[in-house]
Amino acid sequence: MNVFSVDRLYELFDELGVPPAARMKIIDSFRRPARDLQPNRAHAPMDMPCPKMGMTIHVANAIERAAANDYLFDYDVLGYLDSPFELNIKYMGRGDKVVRFNWSQGFLVIKSSCIYLDEWFTLDSLNKKCKRNPTRYQREDTGFRCPPLEEAASKLGITYRIRIAEEIDVTTDRNRNFLRSYLVDRESPPSSFIREVEAYFDSVSFTTLEELQEALPKYKLDDFHVALAEGRIAADFSSAFVCDKNRFMVFRDIESREVYRDAYQLERRLSTLELENSPPDFRAGTKFVMCSHVFAVAVRGDIDALLNSEDGGQPIVIPTANLSDFWHNNQITIISIPREHGNTLCLDSPWRHASVSAVQNAVRKLELLALWEGGDRSTAVTEAYTDRSYRTFRAARDSALRAGEDVLAALLPKWPERGNRRARLSEEVEAEIERAFKNDYESLRGPRKWFVYGELSGRLEKIGEKISKVTFLRRIAKETDAETVRKRAGDKAAYQAAQFVWTIRHDTPVHGDYPMQYVHIDHTELDVEVVSKKTGESIGRPILTLIICAFSRRILGFYLSIRKPRYLSCMAALMDMVRRFGRAPEFVVFDGGTEFGAADFKWMLRFLRIGEKPRKTSACREGDVLERIFCMSQKAFIENLFGNTKLRKNPRGLTKKSDPSGLARHTLEELYEGLEKFFFDTYDRRRHGTLLMSPRQKFESGLDRSGKRLGRLRRLKDCIPCAFPTVRGTTRVIDCQRGIRTNHSQYRNSRLERPQYHRMSVQVKSHPIDPNIVYAFVNKEWYPMLRVKTDADTSSTELISLAESEENVILHSRVLESQHEANMATSAIVESMDQKWAERVAANGCDQNDQDTDEETEGGQHSADGAESKSSDGPNEDKPLAEQMQLLKSGGYHAKRYK
Repeated sequence: MNVFSVDRLYELFDELGVPPAARMKIIDSFRRPARDLQPNRAHAPMDMPCPKMGMTIHVANAIERAAANDYLFDYDVLGYLDSPFELNIKYMGRGDKVVRFNWSQGFLVIKSSCIYLDEWFTLDSLNKKCKRNPTRYQREDTGFRCPPLEEAASKLGITYRIRIAEEIDVTTDRNRNFLRSYLVDRESPPSSFIREVEAYFDSVSFTTLEELQEALPKYKLDDFHVALAEGRIAADFSSAFVCDKNRFMVFRDIESREVYRDAYQLERRLSTLELENSPPDFRAGTKFVMCSHVFAVAVRGDIDALLNSEDGGQPIVIPTANLSDFWHNNQITIISIPREHGNTLCLDSPWRHASVSAVQNAVRKLELLALWEGGDRSTAVTEAYTDRSYRTFRAARDSALRAGEDVLAALLPKWPERGNRRARLSEEVEAEIERAFKNDYESLRGPRKWFVYGELSGRLEKIGEKISKVTFLRRIAKETDAETVRKRAGDKAAYQAAQFVWTIRHDTPVHGDYPMQYVHIDHTELDVEVVSKKTGESIGRPILTLIICAFSRRILGFYLSIRKPRYLSCMAALMDMVRRFGRAPEFVVFDGGTEFGAADFKWMLRFLRIGEKPRKTSACREGDVLERIFCMSQKAFIENLFGNTKLRKNPRGLTKKSDPSGLARHTLEELYEGLEKFFFDTYDRRRHGTLLMSPRQKFESGLDRSGKRLGRLRRLKDCIPCAFPTVRGTTRVIDCQRGIRTNHSQYRNSRLERPQYHRMSVQVKSHPIDPNIVYAFVNKEWYPMLRVKTDADTSSTELISLAESEENVILHSRVLESQHEANMATSAIVESMDQKWAERVAANGCDQNDQDTDEETEGGQHSADGAESKSSDGPNEDKPLAEQMQLLKSGGYHAKRYK
């Protein structure tokens, strides 16, 4: 694999004479993609780490993903970018109308000979585009073109190409997906390994991967895979899957591979040719030249064959036997013979429509025919069939014998063809039924079928027709499909009614080719309530964040939280996976939750070199492998605990005695320990119904078969602390005596307890799975800071610490709520006291203190004999106190006390 070089790009600009405008567009393409890819109902974009470019490549669908892998393994491609820049296209459409659109699709492909803009389509989609928009897309003998885009690209000195997905072989793409992680992790084979491989190929030009591995037994399987990925060993990726080592072919060099391919193709072509003295069967679709005209067999019968002229002439009928004679006399030249592609979903046999009773009837006919031909005219023979019927049976038998077909199949009765198959409804009735379906039944109003039947019957009566209820209901059942459900109930309901996709392709596994190629992550609320270890009160239902390996169904990591799903839970589950297995996956699959779009979560994926694979929106089936694990764990473990919430599914039958809140007895710590034993001991060793082995066995055997992939290994210590989440607010202020405070706790480090660090604002990151430690970035160094534990906090293990940390968050939030309620209650008490004082003053008529205050304000001096001295608790201090309570009431626990 060649790595992209910026210097080489500038050299190509000069060599190819790229205009300045195009240079600026290409340089700007490195800053950001020209389109924002978001998951939708049709496509799920992916973020793929690209070692050739040293950045992340965004692909919109599976076709672009295969194209990106093709560029990655192609040595002629110096570099490539997705969605490089936007082109403003203007062309003349149908009716000489000006059409404008902005193009921002495809790839910018940089080669030493030219710079291309590649846009990928499937063959079927291109054929449809050519029919719908012939002025934009055109088909020629050599392929497909888009003249408006070709013209716009040529102005920039760039060549636009339409690429077809069928250009990439399915097996080749699968092998590239299997080997690309070795390139992402930048692994290299030992130099001694390359020398021994070259020495081995001095005596042979090609071999299988299994024979090569047996010849070099001291090297690991990963060494062979790395050499294949980097091209140090020439291989035919289309020959077989890499793990099928006995069929995967490797070669001395590229020239030997091409010679082998040509010989193999020639051998395969020779094996498909007919024997020299055996004429073709002239099946339907066969093309040949006869009398200087090209014909194609439309229908071939036992006696005659119908030929269509490719020159536009009239069809002709010719005896089938004459075609073979013309071929023997070299009067016919075969152009092409269609291959028979057997449909595995349909039985290719004359017995396809035969029932058991029909076969028994054919056997009985053959037996009676033998008796009739032997001269038997007994009652059993003559009463079963007439002489004319026996002659018909004999003719069918003899015809089958001459054609080399099954005699018994020729006598099968044609019972399925019985009955009147003509349309029973007139064209006017069919038009009214179609109108009723389109306008009434298929609408978001969703009328019931009896309502539609009533309206349809009323319209039919006006034209003198009618339709029965049974006929209408049968038509409803026949016409209803996923599109009908979409028009009546929306896209989500149509998704559930759509056809289930069991496999992607017949030779492409759904869940990857090796362990941890794809991992799924998601959340679910457990059906159990837990109690506080400190107070004993219920603190609600915990949220489980789970990560599983799609290939082996093995659970890789989990995290429990009382709060709603958030990105911190996702990061904690990822770190738990790294801590347990010391390995990072290649792609992580997740839904459209907002927590997966957090900056810290995405940075952790980039740091661990993990690709992103969001699921399609509202496509729950793409995550069913994880949903089944959720369902299994709930039923097998959670619903057997005290405090489970099964009874809440039927709230009418719930009583105070059976309320799960009163039955809860397990703490979050106990649930943590129970789930760990269930996931990594019980479930991990239990045989899986689909795998027929335990998830642990599948995981370990997958590593042995596909390679250890040491480049995927990660140490938890190496992840500290760059990939950890940032605390809220990003920074904290250091107190040289008390350290820093975050997450309702105090953290200290004796190295930072110096006056020079006092009041310094530093960046702080928290440990996702160890709440006893945070990291502060001080003077270009990460300092670990340990939590100051209280007497009540004597936890030692990580599980206990995580449980207590989550519990403390909930209890702190309840403390704040309690303080707010207390402030409100205090304000109410003060208000009631003020009201009583006001009522007492009103009952006495006036307030002497207010009068004395007014006289003093006017300038008079107090008399020592006639005026009462004011006490310190006089009414003049009640006014500021009332204002203070009012502020506390309006501001809640956020209001500050003042004098």
